[in-house]
Amino acid sequence: MNGSIQWLGFTGMGLVAVAYVPQIIHLVKARCTAGVSTWAYLVWTLSAAILLVYAITTEDPVFISLQAYQLVALTSINFLSRRLKGQPCDVHCGKPADTEAEIVVMSDRPITNSDTPLPRR
Repeated sequence: MNGSIQWLGFTGMGLVAVAYVPQIIHLVKARCTAGVSTWAYLVWTLSAAILLVYAITTEDPVFISLQAYQLVALTSINFLSRRLKGQPCDVHCGKPADTEAEIVVMSDRPITNSDTPLPRR
């Protein structure tokens, strides 16, 4: 492969790597499986395994790196989502998230429903 354009592939691989991080962190920290489609992640994992074999046979370092990373990330997500199955976090249960932000109202009059108009359809 042309080494002068190979950096493009590794840049794309880096973006893929970054894309999985929030899902894995949420699974680990919040122990939350809400929104994780087990079947979709299983299919993606199988796809990554098949494409890794293909990448190895074509000896493409970018493709090998990408598929190896995806296989590890997807396997981690599958493992964690099966282990934590059915455990949504507070946010996904409809409870307010724990935040340190404070709501400050700068008004002498009470807030009513008419202060926040409904969106038009």
